[in-house]
Amino acid sequence: MFGAILKLRRNSWVALSAVLAVAAIAGLAITLHRKSPISPAQTPTQPPSLAQSQPLLDAQPVLDPTFLVLVWMESTPPGARIVRVSDGYLFGYTPEIVEFHQSNQPEMIRFEKQGYTPVTREVSAVGDGELSVVLESVPKDRSRVTGKSKGRGNP
Repeated sequence: MFGAILKLRRNSWVALSAVLAVAAIAGLAITLHRKSPISPAQTPTQPPSLAQSQPLLDAQPVLDPTFLVLVWMESTPPGARIVRVSDGYLFGYTPEIVEFHQSNQPEMIRFEKQGYTPVTREVSAVGDGELSVVLESVPKDRSRVTGKSKGRGNP
């Protein structure tokens, strides 16, 4: 019985050795048959069929007029009216997120606040974005501030 166990152990080691030898040979064969990588100098910029049949076009995004674009609008000082120049539509007061339908045509927007010079900016509605403006105060007339008028002398 001891001889049968010894023979069984010897057969399993032989089988295991054979499996490992086959795996090593298969791994070596795969490594040798693998193609060498393409160097950057050999990499084509375009597939040959496309390079010959189509000219390169300027990449422009495909626009969907049903898609809404969000533009964050703010002003310094805050509280300016946001008005579309073309029709006078009031979007709201800064700071505000304004929705536009996606378009290649820019919109002219005016920021207005009493006591400040209005500012007009072009808004692109291609994608989401931000628009920030600084409003300058209207210069005050010194004669109205001091209460004196020009041309009058003191009695």
